[in-house]
Amino acid sequence: MASKLKQPTFATQRLRLRPFRASDAKALHALYGDAENLRYWSTGPSPDLDSTRKMLRWHISFHPFHYALWAVEEKKSRKLVGMINYHRRDRRERRVDVGWLILPAQQGKGYMTEAGRALLAHLTGKLKVHKVEALIRADNKPSIALAKRLGFRLEGGPIRDRWFKDGRWHSVMIYGLVAGEER
Repeated sequence: MASKLKQPTFATQRLRLRPFRASDAKALHALYGDAENLRYWSTGPSPDLDSTRKMLRWHISFHPFHYALWAVEEKKSRKLVGMINYHRRDRRERRVDVGWLILPAQQGKGYMTEAGRALLAHLTGKLKVHKVEALIRADNKPSIALAKRLGFRLEGGPIRDRWFKDGRWHSVMIYGLVAGEER
């Protein structure tokens, strides 16, 4: 059951991180239907718009004690350019995992750095998270660079056979950030 709490919205200089809504289905499918864009993701691409609509229900629900997903929207155009989330929240240990995804045409503009900073401020400030972790494949150079720009440090890996995708196992590296280390 979804939380009675209202999902927060964050504004940065160029972006708005807002809850997903049903009207985001086509834009979300542009993110999730692109196999090349999801080559480093832990799951395969969404095969069609109907499948993405089913996934969108999970994106719309807000379960702040476990996970939350935000649409990353460019303020000026009001177009969805990506998504960012936290998941696997452990309230006792004050730890959470994060993930992000951006449309290929929007890469290299610093949008995810902005979105990441806003999310980290919420996690370490409002939610009092002590440790934020990101699992990233070793060949995902853009995500590794983003994690480092945000203040994450390589803590270990490869964690062998962590993700099963496309009929085979993939190993990941673990990047961590302790509250106060954000950039």
